[in-house]
Amino acid sequence: MVTLPGKASTCSLELPIPLLLPPISAYFAAQSPSPDDAPCVTSRLMAHLPFAPRKRQRLYDNVEDVLKMHPCFNFKHFKDRAEAMFRWGSEADSSDDGSLDSSSSGHSSLETGGMMGGQKAELARAIFFGPPSATPVSASKGPSPAKPTLSFFAAVAAAFALGTLVDREVADEEARIHAAAQCKNTQKDSASYPSVLLALSQQALALFEKTNSYDLDFLVTMILHVLYMLHDSKARVAHNLLPDVGKMVNVARTMGLDADPDEFPGTFNLFDAEARRRLWWDIFYYDLFVSDYMGRSALISDTEHTTRLPMDVDEDVFTPACTSIPLPRSPLSLLEPNVSDFKYFGLKCRYI
Repeated sequence: MVTLPGKASTCSLELPIPLLLPPISAYFAAQSPSPDDAPCVTSRLMAHLPFAPRKRQRLYDNVEDVLKMHPCFNFKHFKDRAEAMFRWGSEADSSDDGSLDSSSSGHSSLETGGMMGGQKAELARAIFFGPPSATPVSASKGPSPAKPTLSFFAAVAAAFALGTLVDREVADEEARIHAAAQCKNTQKDSASYPSVLLALSQQALALFEKTNSYDLDFLVTMILHVLYMLHDSKARVAHNLLPDVGKMVNVARTMGLDADPDEFPGTFNLFDAEARRRLWWDIFYYDLFVSDYMGRSALISDTEHTTRLPMDVDEDVFTPACTSIPLPRSPLSLLEPNVSDFKYFGLKCRYI
């Protein structure tokens, strides 16, 4: 349960976390989905990540700090994708508002309905992205962000849960906000609790798993879940920590991450190949670490995989467009190492 404090005792409620999650209907774009429709990211679902840009940046910084000690995936690329998802959500929400205004108008206002919807969309873009430039739309407007996958939505929710969990100042701020809020806003405000965000991530990931093949974002989400459980400050280890690590191992094997990408020429680009290596070795690390802590044998043996160690790269410039490995920059001094390289991850893997 989550306790939501309020000024009066009538505003202090204890609600089970499942009651604070979005209904399953929020995962379907159509109001009356057909049996063939699959759950997906919708504007209604995006509303359950209620973070303003400044607060999102704060949470990104928190997660990045955690990943400095637990590096795995390229966080800069992850953040860029997350921001693209929020841009997609704002555009989808504006489009939904426009279609609702148009459909609810009478026959005599069909022409003005579309105009009002377009004006609302332009206003939303101005609020989120600033006023339009003087250049023509065709020259200045880039392509709309692609629709995000449900597995990546789950990864972002897990990252925000972790970012909220490790920042005690955020927790104190949320407590003050809840204390001043009205009871009717309880459900909306509670969405920023780390436990609720984690449950949202788990809900989205479970729905994705039932209707889609596994992808790299699925494993990234599971790794973030493991990091959350290792940072929850509880005296006992979460009962599902070891089972989750075991599932990560088996999903990674199902995806073929135990075989080096170079064994499949032309299948993966350079960025994806390195991402697969990083995920495999990070899962290898958690399998050994958590299994040993719980007094169990590790599931992965040294002779059961051929995946090479990932390269040390300059994270700031390493993107899916790269055709060669960007080598890390030389550090300014021994006292000021290069924070954009991936050397620590390689050292951690060699320790295994």
